[in-house]
Amino acid sequence: MSNPSSFNAKEHQNMLRSYFNGNGFNRWSSIYGNEKLSTVRTTVRQGHAVMMDKAFEWLQQLNLPEDATILDAGCGTGLFSVRLAGNGYHVKAVDIAAQMVNKSREEATAKGLQEKIDFEVNTIEEVKGMYDAVVCFDVLIHYPAEGFMEAFKNLSNLTKGPIIFTYAPYNKILALQHWIGGFFPKKERRTTIQMITDENMNKAMEKNRMFVKSRQKISFGFYHTMLMHAERK
Repeated sequence: MSNPSSFNAKEHQNMLRSYFNGNGFNRWSSIYGNEKLSTVRTTVRQGHAVMMDKAFEWLQQLNLPEDATILDAGCGTGLFSVRLAGNGYHVKAVDIAAQMVNKSREEATAKGLQEKIDFEVNTIEEVKGMYDAVVCFDVLIHYPAEGFMEAFKNLSNLTKGPIIFTYAPYNKILALQHWIGGFFPKKERRTTIQMITDENMNKAMEKNRMFVKSRQKISFGFYHTMLMHAERK
């Protein structure tokens, strides 16, 4: 008999909501902004920018209709949502943290693009609708395998076509580093990066009738992620 899962979706959502409305908001809004950063955080900012440039390049190659609507699931401070709106797309910008959504709205308003973006405080498991494309960057890295499966199931069901997303592929050395990091005092820890094995990624694709069209590993200083473009079979 298999053991019951220890993953609690509501508890996990509450943890993420609390983090990204507090310390996480301060941390990531500075990384995504223009203020001076430490060397480590500067490489994270640069790596994130490289990832977004590649993702935007992939999106443009899709030749979506001019009035295409794109879901930015886990929009953070709105960097990609504002970029999409500035290039003519209609955007649904969703984040679990009200602080993030408010910051996204401020950024869009400053550029006169607020009418092109529909903002919503919600989880990526519960957001609804149907979109020409879904993007989800540096969000699924916070979900362990079971939570990842549920979130990916919902996101893949919301798109008529592609989902472009990032995740952290399983790596033994990084797994050991994260395990050791768990012994640091709580105030010194960041949110744990949850790595997904190839087996679980393949299961997610099969269960949701998706296939991988493109993938690219992005490594820049302390920023490491896998960028994926999946389509419906």
